[in-house]
Amino acid sequence: MKISELLKEKATISFEVFPPKNKEGDISSIYYTIEELAKLDPDFISVTYGAGGSSKGKTVEIASAIKNKYQIESVAHLSCITSTKEDILTECRALKEHNVDNILSLRGDYPAGEEEKYRGMDLEFHYASELNGFIRENFGDSFCLSGACYPEVHQEADCFRDDLEALKKKVDAGAEYLITQIFFDNSYYYRLVKEARKIGIDVPILAGIMPVTNAKSLLRTAKLCGCSIPFQLSTMIETYYNYPEAMKEIGINYAAHQIIDLITNGVDGIHIYTMNKPEIAQRIFGNIPTVLKELNHD
Repeated sequence: MKISELLKEKATISFEVFPPKNKEGDISSIYYTIEELAKLDPDFISVTYGAGGSSKGKTVEIASAIKNKYQIESVAHLSCITSTKEDILTECRALKEHNVDNILSLRGDYPAGEEEKYRGMDLEFHYASELNGFIRENFGDSFCLSGACYPEVHQEADCFRDDLEALKKKVDAGAEYLITQIFFDNSYYYRLVKEARKIGIDVPILAGIMPVTNAKSLLRTAKLCGCSIPFQLSTMIETYYNYPEAMKEIGINYAAHQIIDLITNGVDGIHIYTMNKPEIAQRIFGNIPTVLKELNHD
């Protein structure tokens, strides 16, 4: 089932997982993660794309298992910045063969340490909007396409307005819904939705939430993603920086608080970046079971 059809019926709750990274290329541990997440009855699970790395090529395998073995709708991430058109055709054909109907189209990042190499190359794709257009041209409406968006502005954008215009191009090229990058201040999400609607972006915008349960990881993630840390959360980090169990509780409860506020204000869906830690998602669900039922009007 296409996620766009599901979003016409309900607000969704979903998870992101990634192919495990190890020297052996063994991804077997991901199936425990999926089995545990399946107990929470998500609407879909997305699988990241390890472009240029050891996990490249595992996305189709994992997305297929989610859809065909676990009977949960899957969304395969597809990154284009280092891909050729033939690469994309091969990946899309493989997804079709495995009954995966949904793709999250991404520009992606250059492989670590190879930025200069790729910047000097004549690349076949530069933007996710180009990837959307290429998939539509070659596969029609076979896939439900989606895109990423940035509540606090993409780090390469000159300003919020320019970022919105780039987002409009993604949607015009075929993105049927959007998933945000992580944020810790819900007001940025509300601003994004409000301003997006003003310029004609009318597709659902799902809120991406990451429960960061380690102080160092939280600070590193915020820096990498370019998202700010609200004063309240910053104070908690300073106070409990050296208390890992306390930080875990803070991360879980802060994410739960964000989700409660988003559902209260009519969010289109909640997408949780699990970092392959299903127990964290389970604890969030355990904290707010009645609120999550309200999301789907159960």
